[in-house]
Amino acid sequence: MSKKKQNSQKSQPVPTVENIVPKAQYNVWRWLAGILLITLIAYAPVFSDLKEFTNWDDDGYITDQPLIKSLDGESIGKMFETSSVVMLNYHPLTMLSLAIDYQRAYDDTDNTLSVAPFVATNIILHLLNTALVFILLYRLSKKRIWAAALPALLFGIHPMHVESVAWLSERKDVLYCFFFLLSCIAYLRYLDKQKYSMLALSFLLFIAACLSKAMATPLPIVLLLIDYLEKRKFTARVWLEKLPYFAVAIWLGYLTLSIQDKAIADAEYFNFAQRVMFASYGLFMYWVKLVAPLGLSAIYPYPATGEGLPFIFYIAPLVGLAAMILPVWLARGNKERQRETIFGIGFYLAMILLVLQFLSVGQAIMADRYSYVAYIGPLFILGLYVHDWIQNPRYKNIALGIAGAFSLLCVFLTYQRIAVWKDSKTLWADVIDKYPYEIKQEGKNTVVVKRGVKTAYKNIGDYYASRQQFDSAYVYYNVLVSAGTKDAEVWSNVGNIYAIKNNLQGAIDAYTKAIALDASNFENYLKRGLMNLRLNNCAAVIPDMDKVIQLNPSFKDAQAIKQKCQELLSKQ
Repeated sequence: MSKKKQNSQKSQPVPTVENIVPKAQYNVWRWLAGILLITLIAYAPVFSDLKEFTNWDDDGYITDQPLIKSLDGESIGKMFETSSVVMLNYHPLTMLSLAIDYQRAYDDTDNTLSVAPFVATNIILHLLNTALVFILLYRLSKKRIWAAALPALLFGIHPMHVESVAWLSERKDVLYCFFFLLSCIAYLRYLDKQKYSMLALSFLLFIAACLSKAMATPLPIVLLLIDYLEKRKFTARVWLEKLPYFAVAIWLGYLTLSIQDKAIADAEYFNFAQRVMFASYGLFMYWVKLVAPLGLSAIYPYPATGEGLPFIFYIAPLVGLAAMILPVWLARGNKERQRETIFGIGFYLAMILLVLQFLSVGQAIMADRYSYVAYIGPLFILGLYVHDWIQNPRYKNIALGIAGAFSLLCVFLTYQRIAVWKDSKTLWADVIDKYPYEIKQEGKNTVVVKRGVKTAYKNIGDYYASRQQFDSAYVYYNVLVSAGTKDAEVWSNVGNIYAIKNNLQGAIDAYTKAIALDASNFENYLKRGLMNLRLNNCAAVIPDMDKVIQLNPSFKDAQAIKQKCQELLSKQ
């Protein structure tokens, strides 16, 4: 071999990632890897061995849900039947994903269910969503790295997103977001390549998002916002592209409203003006929580309306409107930035309007989980401005310092917030700490000075009762009793504790109150009858057993108890 040839071979560069992948693209992937690593660090506590299922919907979705205990064809088919409603929701893909985890989590040798597979899937989906936010915004911002990197990082580590990830029942959030973002990215590929296969893929991914959670239905509006950002003319073709999306959205919206109709009807009544104020309050409070994620709670209760609302609610419509208009007005000097701002505001409104409490569903005026996808819009606006400031030598260090400090704060707060979701006790104790009942005695009258969150007291009481810690359970149930609760289940639980403590008359009184509030539950008649039987009050037992037989004819023991009492009475 000649010397010249040897030198030629020696001069060949050693293959590296930088040689194979263009430098700019390589740097992009390094950014993304760093973002995902920081997100994973922030969520490290969720992998704790102390992590448990909570008694807030985890039983309905996972531990006691028969739909997910098998993966045979019949079970999967049943998940997709529109009659298979779970916790007032139709989301078959969510149930399928939980069923897959259930097969890995359940140990039939000792009949235990591990929380780890469910946690792992939620975290993986959250990391994938963080990556997809980066990819989507990198494309929408025309490859401005900070306009994609900072929003993706904050999406990954923001404390408001802990609820969607650490709450296992909220699998629907991280799953629908995954398909939602993929659908947007496929749509952008359609715009770039003009291949209808990409449009078809986007539509199929939209259907998958809708079958994961109904909150995906605003996606066609988001696609129109993307058209606006991309400066497409709103021709007939643009609208025709969206017709299939709107058809699916309308169908699923109708199905969801019909399912949740009872929940809406049973909700506490508020007049139209109050609903507008509550919705407006949520509209801007989500923005407040974006920049100041403090005082987070699993439940944010409605304010008491008896003596007038706090002042903030009366100005909420004006503040909410200003919060939407002001960013657009501030960008008026730059048409491109104004267009991007309108896109960001529009994205936020599209994803948040459906969950603002114009219709009162549930007991919360807002919820952290509703911000999961909606925050992408305002984070995009923030990322664009930070990108501009970093490009300016005068503001670069200040912008980097503020962005870095806020990111560290988010990591710290997220790390702390995850600990709240460790189990039912820590979850509800946190809510009670923020929204406690304040009750005082004025002579013989009990006065509720401040109403707390009923669900928190009830569920932490259930937590203690399930662990046979009845004294602790009674403390929380009794707060609700003192506050005059109209929850029949609370009174029934109090009756159970009295029965365990052998306070038979106290148990009878509690069961009687439960029956007055809910006359359809045969168990309370049965338990009251058994208490009277222990007191040898057979005359009171017989009508209760008759009611049990009427409400639940398959419960044969009621007839036997009735006959026993009749025999005892005949001998007297």
